[in-house]
Amino acid sequence: MKRLSFFLILFTFILLLLAPNLAAALFTPEASEIPYQINNSDRIVIGTVSQIDVADYYTNNTITVKEWLYNPLPTKTIIVRTNIGANASTEDEAEFTKNESVLLMLKDQRPDKGVFYMSLGFLGKHPATDRDIVIEELKAQGKWLEENQIENKTDEIKQIENAEYVEQEENQTENNTNETGMTENTGTTGEQEESSNQTQKSNTIPFMSSVSVIAVMLGAVIYIIRN
Repeated sequence: MKRLSFFLILFTFILLLLAPNLAAALFTPEASEIPYQINNSDRIVIGTVSQIDVADYYTNNTITVKEWLYNPLPTKTIIVRTNIGANASTEDEAEFTKNESVLLMLKDQRPDKGVFYMSLGFLGKHPATDRDIVIEELKAQGKWLEENQIENKTDEIKQIENAEYVEQEENQTENNTNETGMTENTGTTGEQEESSNQTQKSNTIPFMSSVSVIAVMLGAVIYIIRN
């Protein structure tokens, strides 16, 4: 009995060691080569795994796009769906880790919704550092379009310009607020000065009138006395 258990454990261990090779055996030998992968992909993207949502029979891996290398789309977030879930597992599927940087060979599923499959399972998943190798092969196949890079750079420039515009708007709003406050203060000061001047004038007029009346009366008395 103990010998049987030992052989079962050994057999399981051997299967685990052979699993990657068994999965690779599902593909043709050239499937592991980048030229073959490019020819069998609808799109190629570089990005960061930002979220992983595991369902019963599949997993949605959200990728924040950094750069499209082939056949770009105007989106900065995509979902790569794999047939690995809480109740399902497939040997040839790629597995992802949150926050890892990846270069992916993709097949369209719902490109209008930003949903894709891996074109060659785990073979189509590369580290982002393979970028230069993939670009060289894209150029060799005539699939590297400079407008892809122009589009990527244009998006980056737009993001920078939008950030600068928002900052300028905030500064302008702050300046307008300050100017409005100064104008209101100036108007209030002017009103206070005008009110003060009117008060001084109103106080001065009665005083001058009284002095004039007394002077007239004294003049009249002196005139009467002399005559």
